[in-house]
Amino acid sequence: MDRYRPMLAVPAVPFDAPEYLFEVKWNGVRALASSAAGAWRLWGRDLADYGDRYPELAGLGRLPAGTVLDGELVLTVHGRPDLDSLLARHALVGPQTVRRLSAARPVTYVVFDLLCTAGRPVLAAPLEERRARAEAAVQDLADPRVAFSAGVMGSGKAFFARAVAQGQEGVMAKHCASSYRPGRRSASWKKVKPFHEVPCAVVGFLPGRDGVRGLLVAAARDGGLYYAGLVRSGFTAIARRQLQARLVALRRPAPVVPCGGRGVWVDPVLVCRVRFLEWTRSGRLRGASFRGLIDAAEAGPSCHSSRQR
Repeated sequence: MDRYRPMLAVPAVPFDAPEYLFEVKWNGVRALASSAAGAWRLWGRDLADYGDRYPELAGLGRLPAGTVLDGELVLTVHGRPDLDSLLARHALVGPQTVRRLSAARPVTYVVFDLLCTAGRPVLAAPLEERRARAEAAVQDLADPRVAFSAGVMGSGKAFFARAVAQGQEGVMAKHCASSYRPGRRSASWKKVKPFHEVPCAVVGFLPGRDGVRGLLVAAARDGGLYYAGLVRSGFTAIARRQLQARLVALRRPAPVVPCGGRGVWVDPVLVCRVRFLEWTRSGRLRGASFRGLIDAAEAGPSCHSSRQR
């Protein structure tokens, strides 16, 4: 059976619409699953095989032959999806380690779509029909490690507020009549995430022929500067060129804070606003994007503190 690439969504802000279904955007690893004659397969966006990493999902082999599902691998810690813990486990492939973790910290496969049934593609069927079939398949399977992602119709703003308050990554909004387009990004699917912003001092950059390829930034904490990560997105072509021209004049031989990577290091004179999704457990910015330079007075004195760590 062919392995499909997942359909992708476009960013959006919270909204209400009667023709849209709203469901939790699970903070995990996207994966598609299939069954054939008792065998099962699990793969990701790049078609890499995930099955050997998650033996606790072997129950997927009991799905009717020719079934293809779309969903998310989720690892829950203290009642909430924990992406850091999942990614740490996802990187491990040693058989003994995998077996131990599959028992100690099992994942859940959260299903939200169905692409094939009995070997027949249903990609052109409307979303509401595909989801009804997916829910029925999950119910019939009755496996505690496989769940269905329920949603609500129309009330996207209220659903988004509740999801964020519960610690979820965000919300997916999907047009009920939408078809499934493997490997394509479609405006009929929208991802709605909460964003935060933080002022960061620029401590280094990755140079490029057409301007900076990224900024290494540090954020203030406890009166000092700490490396917060590499910002690669959010730049216009003009901003890339202007930033590189300004930063070249600020070069220094070593970073003002330990960065654990390579770059051209600069005095932390420039301060930028960075939009991000969340802080990782190691104190890095996840989903970071550049939102422009800001005045040092607006950033506050901590971004230029002499106490660097």
